Amino acid sequence: MGNGELEVLKRAQDLFAGRPSTAALETGLDRYTDLLARNGSTDTGSGHHRYRRAVLAQRELLLATARTDAAAATLLATAVADHTRGRQQTENVMAAARADAARSPDTPLAHREMLRRRVARLRAQHGHVAAARHRANRHRAGLRGLRYRGPRRRAAGLDRLRLPDTRAGMAVRAALSRLGRPYVWGATGPDRFDCSGLTQWAYRQAGVPLSRTTYTQIYDGIAVPRSQVRPGDLVFPSAGHVQLAIGGNRVIEAPHAGAAVQISPLGAHVTIRRPVP
Repeated sequence: MGNGELEVLKRAQDLFAGRPSTAALETGLDRYTDLLARNGSTDTGSGHHRYRRAVLAQRELLLATARTDAAAATLLATAVADHTRGRQQTENVMAAARADAARSPDTPLAHREMLRRRVARLRAQHGHVAAARHRANRHRAGLRGLRYRGPRRRAAGLDRLRLPDTRAGMAVRAALSRLGRPYVWGATGPDRFDCSGLTQWAYRQAGVPLSRTTYTQIYDGIAVPRSQVRPGDLVFPSAGHVQLAIGGNRVIEAPHAGAAVQISPLGAHVTIRRPVP
């Protein structure tokens, strides 16, 4: 039984063979984020606010990458430490088994005690392997859950929109800049919106006042048939919801709780109003 026990314990020990090292994810991003911060403060003249927004957006992207790098490095370091602990634990059990195998019990009581130690070692080794597997699964799930944030992509086809250089076009551009912002009932921007809050905020950026709620906006401006819809028109798929036409048979809207500002198709049965500057 001694050789059989050693073979089983050795198989468990072999699961922790090798000495992995912690991955180095240090990329010196701090230098680049500081450089971007300085560049964003440099006055570039006309259009500087757009330049600054773009620079700071890239800086935030680098900072988010650095945070993900740090989280990944912490997880990997913990995994390496757990591997080392598992190897040490199984080696200790193996060493105890080898030392015990060198003894020869000379009484029935001693033989019984030796069997008890063997059972305890097998249980301990099984426990070490099971605990290590559980920790490894947890680390794997943590690594899979990490996400590197990419630059926010424009919705398909938005670069082909032909927006007029009018107040309506300005309102559409303003609304499109809020894509991805969360819906919050009663919110009027600039980072959270309900449906009428989005349309009101977008037109405010164009210098056009709109009333506050869907039930009053449906009386703003002039009525327009669906066949003549233009970017900037208010679109009402129902009495309690308002969207903003952007062209290409699409609208932008803050649809409902749990969603975000998004692009949607223009419905077939809608009421349309055109705000009058």
